[in-house]
Amino acid sequence: MLAAAPAAATAQVAPSGNPGIAVAGTVNDSDIPQGAKDFIAKYYPGQAVASVEKNFVRTEYDVRLVNGVDIEFSGKGKVRSIEAPGNTVLPDEVVKGLLPDKAYRHLKDNGLAGYVDEISLDRRGFEVSLLLDNPDEANYTIAGEFISFDD
Repeated sequence: MLAAAPAAATAQVAPSGNPGIAVAGTVNDSDIPQGAKDFIAKYYPGQAVASVEKNFVRTEYDVRLVNGVDIEFSGKGKVRSIEAPGNTVLPDEVVKGLLPDKAYRHLKDNGLAGYVDEISLDRRGFEVSLLLDNPDEANYTIAGEFISFDD
């Protein structure tokens, strides 16, 4: 079960100082899509939701858990990005669960799977940030094919 976060709707203020159209605001964790709730329950069981920010234009949800993990979900509840707090890494089961098998195996085979602190996904592929100096990022296609290391 997700713990209820207080719902204090906020609206961004237009540059003129007058309230404008609400582009983003705080919502209850009960408002996030079921897929997002399922992901949190599976990978972070018992972890309460600290806050939920909804982008009304793109229908995205930025969810922060009490332990500091920040997850951005699509309107359908799919993970778009996940970031571990501070100088910590994501649990191996999260990395394995989010990446295609081929990408995860590449990280594992290169001794990098235990250093993943952030994963971002867009229509082109995955960007995997590593808690290392070199390489500090690995890029994969949507199918999990390795593209490059960045440092």
